[in-house]
Amino acid sequence: MRSLFATLVPVVLRHLDAYAELAAEDTREATVMVARKLAAVLVAAVAGLVSLLMLCAWLLALAWDGPWRNWVAAGLTVGFALVAIALALPVLRPATARPAFFTRTRLEFGRDRDLLQRTFEGQRGRPNGGDDEHAPH
Repeated sequence: MRSLFATLVPVVLRHLDAYAELAAEDTREATVMVARKLAAVLVAAVAGLVSLLMLCAWLLALAWDGPWRNWVAAGLTVGFALVAIALALPVLRPATARPAFFTRTRLEFGRDRDLLQRTFEGQRGRPNGGDDEHAPH
């Protein structure tokens, strides 16, 4: 049993170090990806908001002296409410797909789990986990 621990401990420590490196790389990549997307979304949101405000001002200016002034304002309010609901629904629904973050780390964990499972299943087939070969007679 000692020989098994003597060989497994350094391997496990190297794997833990490799997992830490993979997690750090995945974290850096995720941070860059999220930052880029967030910047793009913020710029698009500001531009869209300015555009909508200008459109609303234009529509109200067209309808100001007419009998449809109140209906235009009410229609804009309902339109904005519907857009807000349509944009909020996908965000508020629970996600069914797994996130794309830490894919390499999860893949390596899965590979190592399979490898360890096969290794330990092979060790169970031998008496005393195969340590009898190294035991003094």
